[in-house]
Amino acid sequence: MTHTGSPMHLNRLLRLLIATLVLVPGSPVCADEIEYEISGIDEPMLGNVISHVSAYRVGSSARLNQRLQNKLLADAKNAARNAMRPYGYFNPVISVSIRAKEEGKWLLSIGIEAGPPVIVTEIQLAVTGPGGTLEPIKEWSREFPLEEGEVLNQTTWDAAKLEASELLEAAGYLQAKFTRHSISVDPMANTARLALVLDTGPQAVMGKVTFNQDILNEGVLAGFQRFQMGDAYNSLLLENFRLDLWRSGYFEDVEVVERRDLAINPARVDLDVNFVPRAKNTYQSTLGFGTDTLVRGQFLWSRHLLSSRGDNLNIGFGWQQKDNEFAVQTNYRLPRETNPRQFWIASAGLMSEKQQLEVSQSGDLERRFDVARGTVSGFSWKMGKTRARNMQGRYEQLFETVFIEYLNETRDLSLTQNAGTALMDPQDPGWFAGLLKNTSNSAAVGMEWDWPDIHGSGFYTAGHHEKAWVFTSNSAWGSDTEFSQVYLSSRWNFLAGERWKFLLRAEAGYSNARTSTVNIPVDDVELAVSTTELPSQYRFKAGGGRSVRGYAFELLDSNGLGSNNILSASTEVEYRFLEDWSAAAFVDIGNAFNDWGSPSLKMGTGFGLRWYSKIGALRLDIAQGLDLKGDPWRIHLTIGTPLL
Repeated sequence: MTHTGSPMHLNRLLRLLIATLVLVPGSPVCADEIEYEISGIDEPMLGNVISHVSAYRVGSSARLNQRLQNKLLADAKNAARNAMRPYGYFNPVISVSIRAKEEGKWLLSIGIEAGPPVIVTEIQLAVTGPGGTLEPIKEWSREFPLEEGEVLNQTTWDAAKLEASELLEAAGYLQAKFTRHSISVDPMANTARLALVLDTGPQAVMGKVTFNQDILNEGVLAGFQRFQMGDAYNSLLLENFRLDLWRSGYFEDVEVVERRDLAINPARVDLDVNFVPRAKNTYQSTLGFGTDTLVRGQFLWSRHLLSSRGDNLNIGFGWQQKDNEFAVQTNYRLPRETNPRQFWIASAGLMSEKQQLEVSQSGDLERRFDVARGTVSGFSWKMGKTRARNMQGRYEQLFETVFIEYLNETRDLSLTQNAGTALMDPQDPGWFAGLLKNTSNSAAVGMEWDWPDIHGSGFYTAGHHEKAWVFTSNSAWGSDTEFSQVYLSSRWNFLAGERWKFLLRAEAGYSNARTSTVNIPVDDVELAVSTTELPSQYRFKAGGGRSVRGYAFELLDSNGLGSNNILSASTEVEYRFLEDWSAAAFVDIGNAFNDWGSPSLKMGTGFGLRWYSKIGALRLDIAQGLDLKGDPWRIHLTIGTPLL
């Protein structure tokens, strides 16, 4: 049976269809056919009003009769009124009008007088449950962003609720909920009463960890956990756990899946850890340039997994044009399955660099004479045990290493013509021979510490990094020379808002190796040379783009050969003026020296430019050495990664 509607019915259906097409919100066919002109308010209310009223579109072929225009104006007025309420304005005065600009183009004008705001007259805020004793929650309660006498802002209210939920979620209170959350508004009196009661519920605990992989012994991966089964759940520790597994180098990607059982007491979170295996071998090569080192490059081969025990090996080679310095280094690491988060380590290396013995009168840095030049080369090996210690509530890790180290070092310098005739035959310099040509062996035992806490990237890199070591070399275990050394350094990066960053650095090192001072005649003047028996690999040097700027690379030491001691510090401030660009100003101070009684610290100051590229930061500094005659300026440029 077929039913045919009357012409009147068809006309009504057609008009209804046209009206639907004209007024349907967000229809892509009707997009960009209306312009909005909103006056009287600013952000953030302006943006919210625009988002509400822009849901209404008008088709280019639509012919709006008066009835449809009135409906569109009423809808826009109502939408604008609703958009004002989250910011505490319940009685705005709104005027709307619409006019045709051209064929199919319309201009909707909305004028808004915000009117008096709704004022908060009463706040009832309470936290119940064991999580209420958490310091972050107590601080959230103390610093609740809405206070009596302030304008009601529902976006602030919602953000505060979300913050509390996230804080409790991170601390393991996975069943936290708001048992009361109400806003009572009297629109006639423009007042509001707020009530918010947060029940934290019980704290969940860490459960069983299941590693879904078959390439490593189970105990190897368990050693990366900073928590035990039954410990309080903590989302940040879980993220650190994932990062620790990824940083191990065994896997391309690590996924930690939570399985929450909230029905038991206490609630428990089991973990399934899934892995994407990494290629066993990787190769890296870099090429860089810096005013301190000139051209430099390095190559690194890493074997990430030698066996199911988790041992790995890497071999690297580095060279820099400055002083024709090169180094070859190999490192081996083996996890201790019976002692979680402990590793056996072993390394060996070869190094060689050009050196020159320089003398000057009264520490004159501008007028230094080459007395001898040559090469210092060496071979070393090191063995020890590294342990990762939890710091700052297990959120950070301190790596502590106990080690023994052997160093064989050869110094082969030859006198230059600047040495003068007073040193007799350059082939037989007599008492000077031990300083120019010597082979020494040293065996040291000691401990070193590495405490990095670095997060973010580019300009937003922040955190701290401390390094320290203490070791001693003694003839009792085969050393040719006896000495001890203590060193400590600390670097801090602080972010202050979105554009400012402060960088602080300090270091101090002390060695008790024997020193001696001899006088060398140069140009009819006797110049003092302070030398140390400390092997070259352990000597300190200062100056350059990564030390005291304004001075040449490693200029600040005793006669160009390095010193027993070092003191240096730096203060720097950066201002980000573009997305990846910042300007810096800094003050550096420091020196490397043999006589602790007269460190003769040198100061440099200047400004710089930073470009945070995808391959790392490019640093351009222009610095002035304040202890050089005439306060000359020096350019320091660093691109790429440093030598091994």
